[in-house]
Amino acid sequence: MTFDDRIAIVGVHLKLPAGIDTTDGFWRLLTDGRDVFTRGPVTDGHVSLTSHIPDAHWFAAEPFGISDYEAGLTDPQHRLLLELAWECLRTAGSGQDSVTGVFSSCSPSSFFEEILLHRPDLWARNVSQILEGTQGDYLATRIAYRLGLTGPALHIGTGCSSSLVALNQAVQALNSFQCDRALVAAASIHAPGETGYDVREGGIYSADGRCRPFSDDANGTVPGNGAAVVLLKRLEDALTDGDPVHAVVLGSAVNNDGDRKAGFAAPGLDGQLDCVTTALDVAELEPDQVSYIEAHGTGTRVGDPIELRALAKAYGPAGPGGRHVGSVKANIGHCDVAAGLFGVIKSALILTHGTVPPQINFTAPTTAHDWSDRSLHVARAAVDLRAGRDADAPLIAGVSSLGVGGTNAHVLLQDARSLIGADEAARRAPRPVVRIPGRVPYEPVVRPEAAADAAAAARAGTEAAGTAGTADPAAPVTDAQLLELFSQHTAEPVTGMDEDFFALGGDSFGLLHLLDEIDRLTGVELSVEEFMAKPTGAHVRARLDAAAAEAAPGDGAAAGTAAGPAGSSPGDAAGADAEAIRAVAGRYAGLTVAETAADPDGPVLLTGATGFVGAHVLAELLAAGRRVVCLLRGGEERRAALVGLLRPTPGWDRAREDLLACVEGDIALPRLGLDRAQYDALAEQVAWVIHSAAAVNHVYPYANLAAVNTDSAAGIVEFAATARRKTLTYLSTTAVFTTPAYAQGSEITAGPVTALPPESDGYGRSKALAEHHFRLAGELGLSAVVLRIPNVFGDRTTRRINAGDAIWSWTRAILATGHYPRSFDLSGDELFQALPGDVVARVVTREARPTGRPGCRFVNAAPNLVCSSRGMLAGLRAAGHHPEPLPDGDWYRMVAGLDPNEVWVAALAGRLSGRPETGQPQRLHRFPLDDHPAVAEVVNHNAVWSPADLAGYLAAPELAPPTALTRTEH
Repeated sequence: MTFDDRIAIVGVHLKLPAGIDTTDGFWRLLTDGRDVFTRGPVTDGHVSLTSHIPDAHWFAAEPFGISDYEAGLTDPQHRLLLELAWECLRTAGSGQDSVTGVFSSCSPSSFFEEILLHRPDLWARNVSQILEGTQGDYLATRIAYRLGLTGPALHIGTGCSSSLVALNQAVQALNSFQCDRALVAAASIHAPGETGYDVREGGIYSADGRCRPFSDDANGTVPGNGAAVVLLKRLEDALTDGDPVHAVVLGSAVNNDGDRKAGFAAPGLDGQLDCVTTALDVAELEPDQVSYIEAHGTGTRVGDPIELRALAKAYGPAGPGGRHVGSVKANIGHCDVAAGLFGVIKSALILTHGTVPPQINFTAPTTAHDWSDRSLHVARAAVDLRAGRDADAPLIAGVSSLGVGGTNAHVLLQDARSLIGADEAARRAPRPVVRIPGRVPYEPVVRPEAAADAAAAARAGTEAAGTAGTADPAAPVTDAQLLELFSQHTAEPVTGMDEDFFALGGDSFGLLHLLDEIDRLTGVELSVEEFMAKPTGAHVRARLDAAAAEAAPGDGAAAGTAAGPAGSSPGDAAGADAEAIRAVAGRYAGLTVAETAADPDGPVLLTGATGFVGAHVLAELLAAGRRVVCLLRGGEERRAALVGLLRPTPGWDRAREDLLACVEGDIALPRLGLDRAQYDALAEQVAWVIHSAAAVNHVYPYANLAAVNTDSAAGIVEFAATARRKTLTYLSTTAVFTTPAYAQGSEITAGPVTALPPESDGYGRSKALAEHHFRLAGELGLSAVVLRIPNVFGDRTTRRINAGDAIWSWTRAILATGHYPRSFDLSGDELFQALPGDVVARVVTREARPTGRPGCRFVNAAPNLVCSSRGMLAGLRAAGHHPEPLPDGDWYRMVAGLDPNEVWVAALAGRLSGRPETGQPQRLHRFPLDDHPAVAEVVNHNAVWSPADLAGYLAAPELAPPTALTRTEH
């Protein structure tokens, strides 16, 4: 094999559940021995199992020139791969003028199935758009068209082996010079409503929701969700262009079992064996040179033993250091057509790090395979691949993917280090990921709860159409109805009579249907040539009027009948939340981010320093020796009061005051309330902006809090982008998840909030929308962290509390009334998650501080240790209080009589008094911190949750009950 035949993997972009969207995140999942699944009970043969990608329904339509209407009719698999391809090419940088090919695969579209089943109205109006937006045949060509790529654009469909076959095709296209770069793209994303599967005797799915490849207790696979794109180049070109090299493709092979197996869907040993040996021949490798094999490994009782026998026979005895076999399906499930590509990515990471991660869910080797020849081993713990091998020996991995129907693929990879040297490989480290800007949510065209209504409406429409007959000369087609007819065959609604049919997304297929419908409704036959002369509603109207005048010159009657209703468009279905998020994106049109990064040792700009959390953050920064500029109304005049807040801090040193500066400003005003000279000078100096300021009010609606909590974020981001590129931290709240979209007790992984709290929850909604400003900051190239924190108590030394916090306001209501709602006695009723303020400050300034790399990192810094309502009552009793239970409604009515100026929750209590007691305990969200182990250790070790913890805080003087009830007799 010549040097020219080798193909370099120069770019890898992926999207998986659990917020994994980088190769680093994927590698941590593998080395930590974790999977991406959320599991529920197994009941009546149904396994409750989910692994959804939370923002799979988000899309950045604008960079591609795609209308909202077209985006709404496009399968999320297609949308996500288009975005990943864009990011992959932009991150790669070099070769933008090269001939680039696209080789794609995607699972059958559940999005398409839902439209057919539940939205026949959409199907009838948008046949061509829906087919183009959901069928795999159009995926590669869509990517090529939207990105201007002129190489081969092929969609590959061979079942589960599709993406590895696609990579084989891409390698051949590169080696035959059909293209200079090749994108291999694959996705398998299921409908978000899918929550598990039914187990059937003899089926492929695991009875307990765990995939156990090669293990003696294996009982099937589990479905997975994921999308990935890799970029390939000829190795010689990659080295010349200075590209990073993740791994090198040495050779590959594809074949089919033919009839050499028990049945169409059965695996075939001979076919798999032939495929592996052919790949070894193409790569000019000896079998004992291969040290790792990423198998298809589905965890089924039939498939795994056959594959293991084929691999053992093809590879024979292992060379020095042994040979390990693994399967990523245990970690991410079976990603259908994308499975092979994830196997390639895992193998490339293994070669890069020189480590085989542990094979999870493996208890004992399957007894259905003879392991005695020691040709294959399964890693129970991490294994150093270089152990037992020469230091400069190449590390080589094989990857298998097997499709139902018998199409097998095998690819052989080598590490870059052994080919180009360790120093050169390190110099070619992967580039910072360029994220696509402007992603917003597109709600599904079918909501599960609306399916029955949609079907009923469709049936009613069919019945009406059945009785409508043909043209009614007494009912002429109106302009509005004519525009509706046009809109049924365009990508975007036609709203004006002079708007061009083709400019709004109409095509020749839709044109023929439109002319047919006009003929059926009016009796007027328009030719294609007539319509093409001027493809507008006005032109058709003139032609219809002329035909009517010719048919009945005396009375002016015209043929026609009313067109049926068209239903709502996916663009409309995006709803108020999507519009609000789009408005955020619009704030940054034309914003230029400074090219020069700020001095990392420069001062920190802190907002909200006089607030409860902000004061703790300020104390932590000063204790660390950081210079801090506090943006305050009143500026230096408030310095003395601010220092007074800090002096009780443990270990306070007078010298820290010299590190503190106060600047008069206002986050809600343009340029942060500074004059131009102040603003520019500050923008030159500051290195890090911590945005802690917020109006914390759980009573006001969104309109009352938008300016301070949401709109001010734009000013912070613009400041961070000015003069010198600064890092950003935004202190958000777990209250952004107070919406039915995030079910009680559910696990919420780190990532952008995908459903907003309602307008009535002003605090949660305003903070959620503010988060999107910082998400966009990351997309623009700034380094940002959105840190979501729970309830915050005082530090453990002073035990100060924030009396305005919701927990303490409700506690004051209990102390003032001498009673508590009897639902507090429910077993398992969860009340809050909390951290001391000094712990929050530590996480802000240490464990979760920005890395400096472009992008926005979301961190849910909430402990999974929860204070129950019974725990709160125990804490109250430990502090010497002995409230008595009352029916919930009676207690809320009593609280409503308190003075809301002293106990602000009194303003909420009246509206809660009519809420029925469900008898069901409240469950709080859980926030897995697998991607942030340092944060997890700190927050879970320091959580405030036990009665003993609470008793110390409950003695605070701020909790002294108010003197009297104000509006209700007690």
